[in-house]
Amino acid sequence: MTTKTITVTDAAWVAVTATTDTRRISVQEDPSVANWPTTDYLVAKPLSSSVQIRKLAGAKYVFERGEYMHRAGSVAGYVKTVSGTTTFAQDESGI
Repeated sequence: MTTKTITVTDAAWVAVTATTDTRRISVQEDPSVANWPTTDYLVAKPLSSSVQIRKLAGAKYVFERGEYMHRAGSVAGYVKTVSGTTTFAQDESGI
C-alpha cells in the first residue's frame, strides 16, 4: 500500500494520480486535519467535466479498476472540496 497526501481546494479540480500500478485508489480528508471532518467534497471521473458525485465530510471514495490497473502516472479522476482547502490522504492498494 502506498499513501500520500494531496491538497484539495474549492478553487480547482485536483487530479488523483496513481503513484504505482494499482487496482484501487482511495481518497478521504486526512483524519489528522484539525476539526476533522471539515467539508463535503466532489468527485468527477474519468474527466473533471464528468458528472460529479458529492461525498459527505469524512467519507472515503474509492476509484476502482476491477481487473484492470490504474497505471503509475495515470489520472483516476478528480476531487474538489465544496468549501475551503484541506489535506486529503490518497491510499493505493490492490495490485
